[in-house]
Amino acid sequence: MIKAAIFDIDGTLLDTMRIWHDVSKRVLLKRGITAPQSLVDEVFTMTLSEGCRHIKETYSLPDSVEDMEEAVLSEIREFYRCEADVKPGARELLSHLHENGVRMAVLTSGERETHEATLERLGILKYFEPGLLYFCSELGTTKREPGTFMRVAEALGARPCEICVFEDSLYAIKTAKSAGFHVIGVADDDQEKERTEIISLADGFLYAPGDAIKIADEIK
Repeated sequence: MIKAAIFDIDGTLLDTMRIWHDVSKRVLLKRGITAPQSLVDEVFTMTLSEGCRHIKETYSLPDSVEDMEEAVLSEIREFYRCEADVKPGARELLSHLHENGVRMAVLTSGERETHEATLERLGILKYFEPGLLYFCSELGTTKREPGTFMRVAEALGARPCEICVFEDSLYAIKTAKSAGFHVIGVADDDQEKERTEIISLADGFLYAPGDAIKIADEIK
């Protein structure tokens, strides 16, 4: 029986993955530069510092790497403040689980200030207890480590087999499965190359809004 749930945010609750992929394009456009898709794809695989350094060197920009980093972060914060929206079916799923007494936590690689404010703006922060919002940057860990998920499970007061993890990222799904959690994969445009493997690993998969309530009922 499922007693609790752990939710990722980007690509799972919120339709936000496009900003992480396209932020370099947006930053360059404001500098009068139209970046080729090949560069955008390349930067997406890098860390913030690596990506900003690569952009600066590629276009011989006068900005320092630090200035480029702040420009990227500013663009991301603006997106969350004005454009980020709930993924179809997510609000209904949260409400359904809440009404059925399922405790819910957030585990994300995002930053607290940006993500918490966005969840509040969109009216879904209320489904999570204040002490059950976990950010990897604050934990000093990543979702590649089973202990990260186990820490949240302990706070939820449930065993991994009693917790459903909702995730869109293959690497996080692998980690949660290895730790014994029930895992539901969530479809996102950014995961198309990995979707077949995600479906094979996950205990269920959400394609469309109606699937959310159906799966929630199945895992009671």
